[in-house]
Amino acid sequence: MAPWTTDELMIVCMAREVENGDIMAQGLTTPMAIIAYYLAKATHAPEASIMQLAGNIMVYFDEPPQASILYNEYRAMEHAVHIFGQNEVYETIFKRADSIVEFFRPGQIDKFGNTNNSTVKAGRTVRLPGGFGIPDASPLYKKTLIYCPRHERRVFVERVDHVGGLGLNLGGATSGGREIRIISELGVFRVDGRSGGMRLMSLHPGVDVEDVLSNTGFELSIPENIPETPPPTSVDLRLIREKIDPLNIRRLEFLSGDDRLEALQKILDEELRIWRSSNVNRPKAQQML
Repeated sequence: MAPWTTDELMIVCMAREVENGDIMAQGLTTPMAIIAYYLAKATHAPEASIMQLAGNIMVYFDEPPQASILYNEYRAMEHAVHIFGQNEVYETIFKRADSIVEFFRPGQIDKFGNTNNSTVKAGRTVRLPGGFGIPDASPLYKKTLIYCPRHERRVFVERVDHVGGLGLNLGGATSGGREIRIISELGVFRVDGRSGGMRLMSLHPGVDVEDVLSNTGFELSIPENIPETPPPTSVDLRLIREKIDPLNIRRLEFLSGDDRLEALQKILDEELRIWRSSNVNRPKAQQML
């Protein structure tokens, strides 16, 4: 197998957070999260299930399907075991919070784990996609999970411009046993009630402490001995590249502007080509879907 890439390493780190039997909640625009969930289910967590929040679909499958942009909801419905009403989604989160894994990708995060995905004030106010369920769900989880494909000072900020996801030090709030874990392109980090801020847990291979410090807008707690993040295995890489994400959808989360638009168009064109090719021999009723 070719050497791993940063997106593959992050996905493997995310998959390691899933335990067998967990419910893996998937947001609306988090392709790296769904690829990580598929990888976890294909390796160490075969009894985990996915609660897809686009359509509120509970999904269970034996073999992970291929990640998709165009047909994500369609494939979820193919493997659906239950369709939730919105009230039932929140009831499930309240009752099963300790066994739900959900990854959030914020526009900003500060040293105490407060997150912002609503508005950023950088000379002018920029509107972000919004918090959706982050304000409701994130404080309920014993371990709040965050991933940041771009570890930059404009993302890791001293103070978020708007508090959407509640961290562990705001207005005298206590941790209540919560932990916030952050997986970025540079390393793995943790915020808990004892640390007094964000602490470096491991450095990705090839990254040094200075890389992290120069790209972080606040003071980090740095341990004396910093472990290296274990890299992906050859099995991980084969599953990601050949079975789960052969279209390289994961790379979209690292791109912006024209580069992202071009990559997105190529993925959509290829998905349409594959679908039309496989659709030739389908019954007419299925071809209409």
